[in-house]
Amino acid sequence: MNILGSNNSTSRFFAIAMIAFTCAVVLALAGCGKSDTPVPAGETVGQKLDKAIDKTSEKMDAVGNKVGAQIEKAGDAMSSAATSLKASANVTATKTGDAISDVAITASINTDLLKDPELSVIKIDVDTKMGAVVLNGLTPNEGARQRAEKIAAAVKGVTTVSNNLTVKKL
Repeated sequence: MNILGSNNSTSRFFAIAMIAFTCAVVLALAGCGKSDTPVPAGETVGQKLDKAIDKTSEKMDAVGNKVGAQIEKAGDAMSSAATSLKASANVTATKTGDAISDVAITASINTDLLKDPELSVIKIDVDTKMGAVVLNGLTPNEGARQRAEKIAAAVKGVTTVSNNLTVKKL
């Protein structure tokens, strides 16, 4: 992982932190080199500094990889949540649209039934669900019963008509 070359703000933060840590290590080791104690024969202050810088770099890379993985997981979770929210909104919008359409269909049928002189004086219940219309009530004769069904079927959005109207007996 190239921390210094990345444009992402998290990587820049780690690069700055790594530089600051490295400077602190350099200063600490430089201060150690000024003491009266001799440096072990096998390792110079510069070698110790190089090892410390290498360890710091490795640890920063490891931390960067972990943070990158966590950021990727968070991004995936957010993407998944957004997709789920969008699907839920579409379902809700569809249901709302269906309900509005059903209300509009029922209102249109009731309006058209009121225009018919024989049907306007009689109470006919119109129920609509997802475009399926159910007619309940009484009609004065068989012709009026059939006209009510035709009126309902002619309204835009109606998928089926169940004519449960009965002819009023004298």
